[in-house]
Amino acid sequence: MLGQPRAFTNTYEQEAARHLHKITLGLVTDPGLPTDIAANIVDDLTAVLEERVSDQVQWTVDFHSESLPLDGDGRLLVWKHSDRIKREHGWDLLICLSELSRRIDNELVISEANLDHEAALVALPALGPVRLRHHVLTAIVRVGRVLVPDELQPERTETGGQRPLKKLGAGTTSPQRKTSTDRKDGTTSSLRLTGATGMVRMLLGMIRINRPWRLVPSLSSAFAAAAATSAFGIFYSSIWMMANSLTVARQASVTVIAVAAMITWLISYNDMWEKPKNAAWKRDSRMYNGATVLSVGVGVGFFYVLLFVLTLLAGLAIIPPGYFEKTLGQPVDLFSYISLAWLSTSMGTIAGALGSSFEDDRAIRQATYGRREIERYEARQDD
Repeated sequence: MLGQPRAFTNTYEQEAARHLHKITLGLVTDPGLPTDIAANIVDDLTAVLEERVSDQVQWTVDFHSESLPLDGDGRLLVWKHSDRIKREHGWDLLICLSELSRRIDNELVISEANLDHEAALVALPALGPVRLRHHVLTAIVRVGRVLVPDELQPERTETGGQRPLKKLGAGTTSPQRKTSTDRKDGTTSSLRLTGATGMVRMLLGMIRINRPWRLVPSLSSAFAAAAATSAFGIFYSSIWMMANSLTVARQASVTVIAVAAMITWLISYNDMWEKPKNAAWKRDSRMYNGATVLSVGVGVGFFYVLLFVLTLLAGLAIIPPGYFEKTLGQPVDLFSYISLAWLSTSMGTIAGALGSSFEDDRAIRQATYGRREIERYEARQDD
């Protein structure tokens, strides 16, 4: 009878010793997608940290949404504010999840941990466009293993391991592990993207952060003009004849011209092309402008597909097959309606592009990656 209480006591003491160390990890996230991701993972992060970083720690996880300012070179000031933020919130470690890109020695950074400030940065766009929740969790685990002391990670102590960031698993890039020391900011350990595939991954990640599908609701006036022009094609038989005579290749060429015209107009009319003001922004301006062009392009693509579907449904509902055949002088099938809707949509897109503008300034900021960075820099100047 006395053996069971002793066993229970030993187990309890082991569990108490196992969780003797308490660490509060705070996430500072940029407003927008980083905050959405943090809210989605915060409930699971405690168990992940215990399983993959250290089970000798009683973890507490909290997050706070805040846009940290930039320095004169356009770099995010994480280390400068990390001590203040940790003190205000009562955190032991800080990880910043940012929508901005970061460079060290002209190389794009995935994550960076500062051992002196017990803080880290994860650049969300460097994680790519897909499986963001998984990649963010992996990045947090990676920097967490760097920041947590060796004695709380027995496997690292036993193997005599150091504290550099580990490489990513299989993926579309070939990141490399590097450790650097900055005399001003302290000792940092970083993981970086390398090569053309790394640049592509960063660019796709930036487009994902821009969430270009949200542009369509801000183009309602342009969509109304485009829909009216597309309806013109449905009701006039001369357009039917023209659509029937066009080859698929020519139809595709008209589509490219229409979409390119709308992208060009939206970017130029809304002043979305970034003109760098200093050397730091000049270095990244091509990447930012590329992300803007592709983001607007994806948004216009959604615009075009939606208009095409509505035009096709209108054509099927309004034009009787018999009358369609009589006008064309030949049998018609579904492709005949598709061809008509295709040409009408291209015509409508060109008409919608002329004079179109976003009706919400937030849509412009959301689609223009560099614009948000410049606003942060200007806010810092005002402060």
